[in-house]
Amino acid sequence: MAIVLTKLSPYITKKDRPYIIAVLLLGSLNHFLYEWSGCAAVIALFCPVNESTWEHLKLLFFPFLFVSVILLLRSRTQALSFFYHRFLAVMGGLLSIIVLFYTYTGVFGTHFLAADLLIFLFSVVFSFYLASRLQDAQLSPPPQNIVCSLWIIMTLCFFSFTCFPPDLPPFFPPA
Repeated sequence: MAIVLTKLSPYITKKDRPYIIAVLLLGSLNHFLYEWSGCAAVIALFCPVNESTWEHLKLLFFPFLFVSVILLLRSRTQALSFFYHRFLAVMGGLLSIIVLFYTYTGVFGTHFLAADLLIFLFSVVFSFYLASRLQDAQLSPPPQNIVCSLWIIMTLCFFSFTCFPPDLPPFFPPA
């Protein structure tokens, strides 16, 4: 992990490093929290309830959102552009999980825990990298209601598809 952070250090500041570690730790804890809670319904909304790819995207999304709120509260940045860049960054991280997982499992025909963990590590660092690059690019955010709606819609997708998963491969636990 230190090598990845060092290579990306021009775009990931030292102040981001504790937050990257926080997302990694929170995501790792979230993997087990549903089972530890005795399968509590409210916990199921935020933590994986099975081994499907879709459920494992929660390991990045919710810790990244939580840490982003903390980061915003600790900084003096403009909230609208901050949350817009963060949304695009987390979506890039989620997409990297999907692409990398299905690429390597398509090649090898199975999944490996070590590869899955490395993909998670990469996607967290990549999300922070994207957030930093997007903030440097100073993209103009859409109106506030759209930025809020993007976060809310994605959150509701996680909630809905946990309760009512579609009959599609990303929602199936691996065989």
